Amino acid sequence: MSVRVRRLRKQAVELDITAFMNLIVVLVPFLLSTAVFSRLAILELNLPAGSSSFNNLKESLQLEIVIRRDGFDVGDRVGGLIRRIGNNASGYDYPALSVLMQQLKVRFPDKNEATVLSEPDTSYDVLVQTMDTVRSAQSVQNGSLAPVEMFPDISVGDAPGASSGKPADKKGKSP
Repeated sequence: MSVRVRRLRKQAVELDITAFMNLIVVLVPFLLSTAVFSRLAILELNLPAGSSSFNNLKESLQLEIVIRRDGFDVGDRVGGLIRRIGNNASGYDYPALSVLMQQLKVRFPDKNEATVLSEPDTSYDVLVQTMDTVRSAQSVQNGSLAPVEMFPDISVGDAPGASSGKPADKKGKSP
């Protein structure tokens, strides 16, 4: 008597990835359609380091533009206030600031640094428009408007308290 041994033949199992492929086919377009594509613009900024008239400026200008609620205070860090530019009917007077920046650039052609200081409640839009006005101006060259570089190296910081003459309260705010 002989015993027959039967061996099971093992068949190769196929991996069924049809369901996974269906998921990917649906998921990829959904993810691409909901992705937010944004363009980032980066400005390199420096933090600032720890009353005279325009005609009394010294050779070493340390230009500061302070954004206040009621206008701009343009000054020299060492010499004091150069000029106060009040707001006009439509808000901040960027054209007057641009004219003053052009006058200062003519007087100090090698100077590229400026510091823009803003009060805590200054909007981002006002800060960027001020930086753009300080950075460059439009000038007529060969019959067309062309941008002219003014003070491209801009540092930003917090504005010092308003010099209203009123004493500050315990939190540092004027009454």
